[in-house]
Amino acid sequence: MIKAFLPRGGFMLVLACLGIAMAETAALTVAQLQRALQAAARPSVSYQEVRESPWLSTPLTSRGTMRSTPTALEKRVESPREETWRLLADRAEWVGPGATGSKQILFTHAPALAALSQVMRRVVAGDLVALQRDFEIKLTGDERVWSAQLQPRSADVARHLDHVELQGTAGQLHVIIVVERQGERTITRLQP
Repeated sequence: MIKAFLPRGGFMLVLACLGIAMAETAALTVAQLQRALQAAARPSVSYQEVRESPWLSTPLTSRGTMRSTPTALEKRVESPREETWRLLADRAEWVGPGATGSKQILFTHAPALAALSQVMRRVVAGDLVALQRDFEIKLTGDERVWSAQLQPRSADVARHLDHVELQGTAGQLHVIIVVERQGERTITRLQP
């Protein structure tokens, strides 16, 4: 038995030390992760995105920059062709190469796209707490290396979106994986 090898009161000291060590590796909370992400916020970040789909003969890779503002996420695609996507609270806007054409998709007509847009805007901005209303968020890891799995709460959204996975280290988001119900998957890697 351990007590036999410890001086009087030593057993309580070992338990106290174990408690401190366990507290240091306590589970990461959504609020703690949000604070870490916002403390290390980057308003603009380069990305590489790979879209896999049963309807594509090969995965489609794109590269560009993302810029986050309090009201929007702007995604400037540099390759394979130049285009700009703006994810706003009520719509997505697309602007073609050289600003030659533009289109809008109102989220009132596309609730799954609205949810995905909200996830992308809030995740890149580090605003995870607000997502808890619409997504169940399960965290694994600790403040050094973590991942978050977001499951839609709404059945309407879950018909289109299976889940979103986030991966990062400390206050940096590195990977966003979006898995859709129709077999499509998008992996976005954010560059430091």
